[in-house]
Amino acid sequence: MTVSFRCSPLLVLSLAVAFSGTLGSPAGAATSCFNFSCATSCSPGAPAAISTLIDSNQFPAGATTPIAFVDPNDGRTRRLIATQQGEILVWEGESGNILATPFLDLRSSAGGPVEYGGERGLLSMVADPNYATTGFLYVYYTRRNSGAGTLGDIVVARYHRSAANPDVGDPASATTILVIDHPADNHNGGQLAFGPDGFLYISVGDGGGGCDDNAGAAGDGQINTTLLGKILRLDVRGIDPSAGPPDDCGVGTGNYMVPSTNPFFGQEPACDEVWALGLRNPFRFTFDRATGDLYLGDVGQNKWEEIDLKRAATPAPVNFGWVCREGCETAGNDESFCSTTGCPVDTGTSCQFPRTTGGYWDPILCHHNGGWSSIMGGYRYRGTRVPSIDGEYLYSDAACGQIWKTTGLDPTAPSTITASCWASGFSGTYGFAEDHLGELYIVLGGASRIDCIHNGQGCFWAGWGGIFSDGFETGDTVRWTLGP
Repeated sequence: MTVSFRCSPLLVLSLAVAFSGTLGSPAGAATSCFNFSCATSCSPGAPAAISTLIDSNQFPAGATTPIAFVDPNDGRTRRLIATQQGEILVWEGESGNILATPFLDLRSSAGGPVEYGGERGLLSMVADPNYATTGFLYVYYTRRNSGAGTLGDIVVARYHRSAANPDVGDPASATTILVIDHPADNHNGGQLAFGPDGFLYISVGDGGGGCDDNAGAAGDGQINTTLLGKILRLDVRGIDPSAGPPDDCGVGTGNYMVPSTNPFFGQEPACDEVWALGLRNPFRFTFDRATGDLYLGDVGQNKWEEIDLKRAATPAPVNFGWVCREGCETAGNDESFCSTTGCPVDTGTSCQFPRTTGGYWDPILCHHNGGWSSIMGGYRYRGTRVPSIDGEYLYSDAACGQIWKTTGLDPTAPSTITASCWASGFSGTYGFAEDHLGELYIVLGGASRIDCIHNGQGCFWAGWGGIFSDGFETGDTVRWTLGP
């Protein structure tokens, strides 16, 4: 992924040094916003530590940009690595090596469908919640030119694990779930994740260009008749008996159903698939496995990088505000030079989570440029191996390279939510990963490696497969294998 600075990196850095520190939030505001120098060094401090799990020299030529690290939770010691180029690799936890034969090769150079370059490529991957039984793997990519007007279209597709060899996928099993016309080569999004409800959630960028200019006034993110600038919610597993057929907002037929509880279900001309609105480039989002809350990083334009929170109990849809509102901008989107013509009247006078006035949903945390340029939403830690970060949310930025951590995160007390720099030197972070134990990993696509977070003893559990009581710690995990 190519990170584009909005102005000279040296100018951004000098401004960040001059104005580093916490920006004062308006009186009564709950949101914490920061302008913190990327040159400032920080580290987790003992006993927490970060170590490289998969080094750059382990990646094969032509597939050197990891974009997702997936634990399919099938009881085996394997993990799957998606690369932005389009190759899906198998990491073997016992040996710590990447297998020579890829799980799938979707690169255009190998005849696959993935268009790679800049912000395009294979951008996300998720295993079916019942992967051990179904063998289903879902991918999100920008497709190569396959006819007039198809270059760069966003595709969500499903592949099946080979029946003969669980370390290999079946390229002939490709099933296109959804295709979205995408007019520009940037702001592609996107993330795939299964929610606690079993539905597939998909984040989609706003269509690219500056100020979400592809739909005129108010932009793609603010209209419910397009899938751009949204989070979508699909039933790809047949779990809602009242689900409806796909709407006509995508390109071609969709191999999914629309959950009957989606907020625009049956409301024409709105797109039934839409679950949340007002997003610019929501590259990474995750669910808190303990609460079902959704945490999302939305990449800003000229001013704000934001972390948004939609609590599980908050009814959908939530409108995160773009292009009418960017981060904590409260009086028109001035510093990004975006027109707010056609936007609803914004009665908010401060940046608050949750908003008590106005129609937009403000972030819980935000960064005022200062070297930040592509925020990477992370995870709320729910593992057991690193107690010092228990219950905290970790996030980063691809350009700044700092990892930030909340301090005493309590969504029920939003005025107390804040964060601080936790680790530096991680430029090129393209996201985080969570295994079936709740332990966390850092996917450094720009550095061609994957790191792990541990408690000073290394991530000795990273390749473990199953769970049972070993007589020492109830529910502890040990290494065991089902099949090869």
